[in-house]
Amino acid sequence: MMYEAFARIYDRIMRQVDYPSWVQHIENLCERHGFKVRKVLDLACGSGGHALLFARKGYEVVGIDGSPDMIREAKRKMDLVGVHFPIYLGKMQSFAQEGVDRDFDLVTCLYDSLNYILEEDGVISCFQNVHSHLKSGGAFIFDVTTEYNLLENFAGYTFAENFDNFSYIWENEYSIETKICSSRVTIFERNGSSYEKYLEKHDQRVYSSPALKTWLKDAGFKVLGMYHNTTEEPVQPKAERIHFVCRGV
Repeated sequence: MMYEAFARIYDRIMRQVDYPSWVQHIENLCERHGFKVRKVLDLACGSGGHALLFARKGYEVVGIDGSPDMIREAKRKMDLVGVHFPIYLGKMQSFAQEGVDRDFDLVTCLYDSLNYILEEDGVISCFQNVHSHLKSGGAFIFDVTTEYNLLENFAGYTFAENFDNFSYIWENEYSIETKICSSRVTIFERNGSSYEKYLEKHDQRVYSSPALKTWLKDAGFKVLGMYHNTTEEPVQPKAERIHFVCRGV
């Protein structure tokens, strides 16, 4: 299961994520490569961390996510700030079936969302779907987590925290053979005077940059740049994430 009970506590667990700087980074990459952006599709938008900021900056935004619970959290946050945009329920590898517009200037897929696709065919299908929703010459910017990141920061590690109304335990294992990091998240959420227990399992798969570049080319993209973490520097061996900037051709 993915992002069900976890959706309700996701933003508090990920409170260290600097979404404003990340959105600025995407804008900087667009400017660097000459993209003029008005309309943005945020693929795997989750609870709206990036999409809400794009919308507040004046972009015309559409979101897609595969979790009804994450979409519910995103809509709750929209109501709080008074900014609204459509979010469709759909998978990264098949959202072309959801009736989404096909004239976006920019499609984003951020915070290693692509790594949640565990099959190569699914990544290829995702790239094809993205290409079909871009204007001619539009931008596709996404990031992927690296094997270095999973080995250094997740493999064999357990994270746990206690909050006023919930606690969680996050256990991680990484397989060199399958390139899959399996995360087992146990959540204890207060319900009146007692606690409800939930268990979710989240898997991510590492893909090599050469493979991703091949699939992007086959889907009709030209890779304009690959960047180290959230910088505009070339990718270094100890990169924890890589941002790809692509143009539809």
